[in-house]
Parts: sequence; structure tokens; C-alpha cells
Amino acid sequence: MSYDQAMIQQVVTNAWGGVTKMCPIHSGNTPVVAVTAGLAKLNERTIKSLCDDFSAKQKRRKNKRLVTVEAVAKEFLSFFRKEYEKHYAGSTIPEQYRDGPEFLVGGYGKDDPFPSLFRIKVKENSVDKQFSDGKFGVAWAGQSDAVERLIRGYDGSLRVLVEQQIEKMQESQHRNMTSAMTRILGDILQQLGALLPSGVNTELPQREKAQIQWDQYTMMTGYGNLPLQDAIDFVAFLVFLQSGRAKFSYGVATVGGRTHIGVVTKSDGFTMLEEPKLKHRHTGFADDK
Repeated sequence: MSYDQAMIQQVVTNAWGGVTKMCPIHSGNTPVVAVTAGLAKLNERTIKSLCDDFSAKQKRRKNKRLVTVEAVAKEFLSFFRKEYEKHYAGSTIPEQYRDGPEFLVGGYGKDDPFPSLFRIKVKENSVDKQFSDGKFGVAWAGQSDAVERLIRGYDGSLRVLVEQQIEKMQESQHRNMTSAMTRILGDILQQLGALLPSGVNTELPQREKAQIQWDQYTMMTGYGNLPLQDAIDFVAFLVFLQSGRAKFSYGVATVGGRTHIGVVTKSDGFTMLEEPKLKHRHTGFADDK
């Protein structure tokens, strides 16, 4: 059976809660944390277990401890890229349909007064700086359309749709104007009993691409001035916004469950806030209260 690979779509059939997506990957004088999105496993191992392996490897270093967040991020990518290549070794899945985890890696370098944040894309084998040198902001990965709309005033799919519609309308108008101008010119020449001289260009000038100032819709927030508790509340609000979007939309809710929030500071390193321990909650049926 033949099929068009471009028509393949991923469909969610189930969703699980309780997955650990935030974990420390470097400690000591350079506390660094990774948050993951995308692929949940590589080589039948959870992303969390692989992060733990990387962290343990860093703790075993006797010399040349990493002292910058960027150095940790680059070594972290190298570690996961090897796992990614091993995961797809001998695979018949076309490259465009392969998936790889994405990470936000942030923390404090040994000699840095301000935190840094990097975005790692394992499939693309890339490390991109998001914030550093006293510049602050908010970053996200994974499903984030509700958060994007609040922060930016639009989400990625809406921006693409708007730009495509404008492009389509401009192209149609340009063709119609060219056709109308040619028709009008032909009518004038006919009334004058004249012919259009050869070599005359009747095409309108190339149209200019519409430039939408998307940045003007951004929500203005002084991220660098937020007290730590307000920053925690803000993050919780964004997560609730996205999980609410998933809950009240059609289909399987793929964002939800208990919100887990961690904090990394230069003085105290990484801390998960009010993280519950595992419990044995279902002990059987009984008549006693």
C-alpha cells in the first residue's frame, strides 16, 4: 500500500500524569537545572533517568568542573545527542518524522551574578541562548498556545495563518490590478486607434511584503523586578492557563495534573517546592471508616 507521507498526523490516544520533567543536572558552585518537553523516552529509558546519569557523571568529576551554564548546556546536548543517535540507529523512520526532546537549561555560572537560560533542541543539535547578562524574560517549550497568546498576543499557528492570508490577498490583488491596468490601457489604445509599442512593460512593480509589527502586542511585564514569590505565582498561573485550555478543548487533555515548580538560586541551588512524596493511597475495600 502506498501513501503520502505528508498526510501522516500524530494522534494522542492517552495521557499520563506524574511524569518528572524538571531535574538538576549540575550542582555545587554552578547550579543548573533542565526542563524537558517532547519525546519522553530514549532507548527505552525515561528522560529523567538519563538526566540523572548526566548529573551523576558531573559529580564524579575530580578536575575541570564546569563553571558556566553554557558549558553545562553544550555538554548536556552532546550527552543526549549520543542517546538520540543510538535511539534511531537502523531506524526506517524518515528524518522529518523523527522526534527528539527539547530542553530549557538554566542556572548560575560559578562567577556569574545573574542567571542564564539556554534552549536545547536535540534533533537539530542546537544550543541557543535565551537570556543572560542581566536580561530577563519568560521561556517555554512543548504545548504553549494559551501562554503564547497571553504573553505575545498571538500564538505561532495564528501568526502563520494571518501572514498566509495577507500574502494570499496581496498576491490576488496584485494580479487583479495588473489585469485591470492592461485592460484599461488596451481600451485607451483602441479608442485612439493606436497600437501598444513593442517592448513596453505592462507589469506593475513587485509588491512589497506586508510587515506586521508583532512585537507591539507583547504583554509588558518587568520580569527582572518580580519578587521570587511573585515569579513563582506567575509561573503557576501560566501553567494553569495552559492546562485549562487543554481541559476545556476537544480531544485528550495532554496538559494537566498537579503543577510542579522548582526554583534555582545562586545561594541555595535547586529546590522543588512542596513536592509530595509517593503514597500508597488505595489500600483495598473495607466497611470500617
